[in-house]
Amino acid sequence: MANTEHARPAGRQQAVSAIVAAAMRLFAARGPDAVSLRQVAAAAGVNYGLVHQYVGTRDDLLRLVFRTVSGQVAADLADAADTDDVLERFTRDRPGADAYFAMLAWAVLQGRDASGLLGRSPALGALLDRMDGPDEEARVRALAATSMLLGWRMFGPFLRAGVGLDGVGETELATALREVAGNLLFGPGAGRGPGSGSQPGPRTGTQAVET
Repeated sequence: MANTEHARPAGRQQAVSAIVAAAMRLFAARGPDAVSLRQVAAAAGVNYGLVHQYVGTRDDLLRLVFRTVSGQVAADLADAADTDDVLERFTRDRPGADAYFAMLAWAVLQGRDASGLLGRSPALGALLDRMDGPDEEARVRALAATSMLLGWRMFGPFLRAGVGLDGVGETELATALREVAGNLLFGPGAGRGPGSGSQPGPRTGTQAVET
């Protein structure tokens, strides 16, 4: 059903933004394979032909959604003041995060090629830039921390019950996991908040990452 309650997006930039937002909602709810470009166009309040003109195919749209969200996180991480700030921004509960992770899960379950969807992640590239360099050891630590946080985000209640932590509060668990992630990414002491001795990580001259 078309969006008739608000003015239609005007211009290419507004149209693409509306298409990306609508696609993420629909892909998260139904999985990419169950969503047509006509449905995305209707939800975004744009002409169907504009989706093809501005984006391309459904797979092109899926890649655009992933890269758009990852790019937004990358910009946020590049602007962080120090490693504690990087960690807070990396682990925070962002608007739309549930939809993004649900869309990611659907894409994987439906057999999408992960390297074709995103390739080198702008967000993880920015994280590596704020660590001690994108060498293999740093990449493994980033992989471990991200895997832990993704697993918690997607399967937290199941894992919590499975290891017998039902009686531990959400805030306490979140703080503990943040500290473990900080240790993986930046070494012991990171993730304990102000006064932990964190120093700014390496930054590029532009404070941006292109991958």
